[in-house]
Amino acid sequence: MFNTKHEISLITAVLPNQSADTVVNTLTSREVTDVLVSKARGTLLREHWWKSWVPPISPSKTMLQMVVPVHDVDRVLGLVIEEGKLDLQATGAVFSTPCESAYVGSNFHNLRTTEALNTKKDSHKLSENLSVIFCSVSHSLSDRIAKAAINAGAHGPVVYYAEGKGLRDRLGWLRITKDSEQEVLMVLADNSDVEGIFTAMAKAGEFHLPARGFMYSLPIDKGMFNIPSRIANPHYPANTQQIIHAIDHLTGHTHWRDQAVFDVGGQGKGTGLKFLEKNKTAQTNQVCFSSVVNRDQSQQFMDLMLDSGAPGVNVSYSRFVAMGDDDYELAHANVNQEYATIRCITNQNIADSITENIEATAEQQGINDICVLAHSVPRIAKYVPGQKDHRKKPKLAMAS
Repeated sequence: MFNTKHEISLITAVLPNQSADTVVNTLTSREVTDVLVSKARGTLLREHWWKSWVPPISPSKTMLQMVVPVHDVDRVLGLVIEEGKLDLQATGAVFSTPCESAYVGSNFHNLRTTEALNTKKDSHKLSENLSVIFCSVSHSLSDRIAKAAINAGAHGPVVYYAEGKGLRDRLGWLRITKDSEQEVLMVLADNSDVEGIFTAMAKAGEFHLPARGFMYSLPIDKGMFNIPSRIANPHYPANTQQIIHAIDHLTGHTHWRDQAVFDVGGQGKGTGLKFLEKNKTAQTNQVCFSSVVNRDQSQQFMDLMLDSGAPGVNVSYSRFVAMGDDDYELAHANVNQEYATIRCITNQNIADSITENIEATAEQQGINDICVLAHSVPRIAKYVPGQKDHRKKPKLAMAS
């Protein structure tokens, strides 16, 4: 298995473009850590029919990723919060996801950090009861799932684009039957709320059907999120979180959330948080690989994972900004070194095969500028082939 002595965490931050530039400049100029920079957007739902005829306005955001040793997590989080002003309303999010084991290539240089001088104790209040949900779907489903997440009490999902790679990429001309571009919806939530949000998104995405995508959640070690729920409607100034809190206060408990079916103000029926309790098939021992690899070696690494039995991978690309880079402002207009972030969800048996092949052959194939983090997945929703009458009796593969 992978070496665990590295004690590595993956830190992710989502910020408005202007504050993201400030954060990157601070982290690199102070030689704290290298940063991977990519583009993302906020959620702006097209709730009226006429909005489907006009191009959607997508609030632009920047996503930062940093692979750092565990002992440096607090320092990096503190700088991101301070420079990004994350204590203010609707300014963004930052969180760290620790790995259970890791493989670090001999030429991977994105794990450099420097010792802090006169380090002061971090005064920011970081939550340790958070989870992050990743939902990879086609563009046609993203609005529906985003609305379901918001109605379940989540913030507006952060969206970034990725490519799906799998079996059909190796079938020659049959690749034309595959839509490779995916939208990945990222939602952060308190652990007390994540089950309801996950369930609502899973139902909206109909992941019990084939070719719908997949969704999973990961535990967060510590973090902070301050992302707006939605574009406010002047006729309804209260957001979803405020409404849910008000109902909790009026009823004196939270059991109303667990109703199987309830009436929604005379407008129809709604579904409670436990509507899938009788229709879920547990999947255990699921593993998520989060790999950061030089883009020049990314295709070779994806082939290695697919050859090892991976059912498919999801890849997005980022621009690499090295610490001590005084020309970051000028770098916006220059060609920069790029890295690929590759994610794969599989069961433990295939995960063992993948780790063995990576350790045995990655260096031999010249794949040395790479870091592979393995995480245990507590919750997953995807299509499970082989079940009878899955269209008549939906069965959602979930683990919790």
